[in-house]
Amino acid sequence: MEVHHKHHAPKKWSEYLTEFFMLFAAVTLGFFAENQREHYIERHREEEYMQSLLEDLVKDTLELSTATKYIDRQIAFIDTSISLLRNPRLSTEDLKRVYLFNLSSLGNRGSELSTRTSAQLKNAGGMRLVKSHEIGNLITDYWQRHEFLQRYEDIVGDLKLKARDQSYRIFDQEYYLNIEDGAGPRGVKEDVKLLTTDKLTIIEYANRLSHIKNSMLNVQRKIYTLQYTNAIKLLEKIREVYHLD
Repeated sequence: MEVHHKHHAPKKWSEYLTEFFMLFAAVTLGFFAENQREHYIERHREEEYMQSLLEDLVKDTLELSTATKYIDRQIAFIDTSISLLRNPRLSTEDLKRVYLFNLSSLGNRGSELSTRTSAQLKNAGGMRLVKSHEIGNLITDYWQRHEFLQRYEDIVGDLKLKARDQSYRIFDQEYYLNIEDGAGPRGVKEDVKLLTTDKLTIIEYANRLSHIKNSMLNVQRKIYTLQYTNAIKLLEKIREVYHLD
């Protein structure tokens, strides 16, 4: 018994073309959808980075403002100390002030700017997600000035360390009151005096203080002020471009 198979009629060229275009359209739409999904994810990550950076900048402005006030107080203490140390005849009250200013002048607070978001942008290649060239340039400039600020803080810190070492030959810690409780001295004893009356030693110390004062006033403070301005500028631009609060 013979079995006869049905023979399919050959497809027309138009059918092949239709199938090809349908397959091409499906692949293209899939590629387009995947591309849109990746674009959406990157856009979302970009906004998350900018929101995080915005929060860091708000903290930085507060920190820079506080750091500026701190060095302003130190500059004032140092300025008064220099004037008193160059006076050949110091009263007991003047000596008390010099002793107290000695402790207040040589602390090294520095500034603690936020690096949370910047570390992510640098290490994870996040900067490629920042589509705004203006914001990208502002971020790069802000980072560079931050690095310079830190290097100069180290320079000032080294100057203070050398001056502090010399101060141990001039000031006697025994004259401070209640310094052992860790909260800082509450005063200076009435019989206070310097460890040395050698004019050259005292003037050298005053010169070191003058160097510190000039470094803070003419360089460090200006860096703080400029970096504060840069933080505000970048902060406002991020809010404008990304519509963030």
